[in-house]
Amino acid sequence: MLSFESVEEVCESRKTTLVIHPAIRRAIKGYEESFYIGLRCFLKGESDGIFFLPLQDGGYVRLVFSQRHSSGGHPILRVDPLSSEGLERIKAAN
Repeated sequence: MLSFESVEEVCESRKTTLVIHPAIRRAIKGYEESFYIGLRCFLKGESDGIFFLPLQDGGYVRLVFSQRHSSGGHPILRVDPLSSEGLERIKAAN
């Protein structure tokens, strides 16, 4: 099984900082492989950057990958809930 460290290694190999909320990081546990595949496809330009994160309550939250640059010009890969209530749903499910 893939670990979250593999996801971080992909970002490090591209000299990109991964920005992800700790609650989202915890919720991804058990789904690292599909998250990894989604991330790789997004970075290659082969997907729209949407990841459906299953929740323990049976629902899901759509996460979106986005590439940005810090104020200092460093590349950043952000992972955020697509909807405004997404993070609260993730926190409540864990």
